[in-house]
Amino acid sequence: MPISRTAALLAAGIAALAVTGATAAAASSARSGTEHWNAESTNPVSATATLIARGPLTIGGTINLQTGHVRLPGGTLTLSHHQVHGTNSENARTCLSTVTSSGTYKVTGGTGRYRHVTGHGSYKLVAYAFVRKVKGKCSVSVPYAQTELLTANGPLTG
Repeated sequence: MPISRTAALLAAGIAALAVTGATAAAASSARSGTEHWNAESTNPVSATATLIARGPLTIGGTINLQTGHVRLPGGTLTLSHHQVHGTNSENARTCLSTVTSSGTYKVTGGTGRYRHVTGHGSYKLVAYAFVRKVKGKCSVSVPYAQTELLTANGPLTG
């Protein structure tokens, strides 16, 4: 996978994950605790991923993996992140790219029901993508198969 595609995938995934964490706690100002979030995408040409939050609240929505904005019933969330560890590799024989990342996140804003949400925690990202081989080399085209899974855990209040 080209470095620029990998970097975009990684940054988007991290943003998605961090924002996801804020989502669940924001639905009600009366609840706080540890929330667990998952964001998944398998579409290499769409920035939209599905998100599920579980914990004191359970909620689902979507996240734009390029901007890091989460859309939920009643509002949106944003965040900042700090990558602590990351790897990127490509198998030249199979054209499988693997990206891993881990770090911390912080909820930096929200709208609607989520405007008072605060939170932080840790995240992990694992992404795999296949590109076609052209003249014996892995192409720099859009992957024909891809999967990204972000998970995050941390305390939220709202």
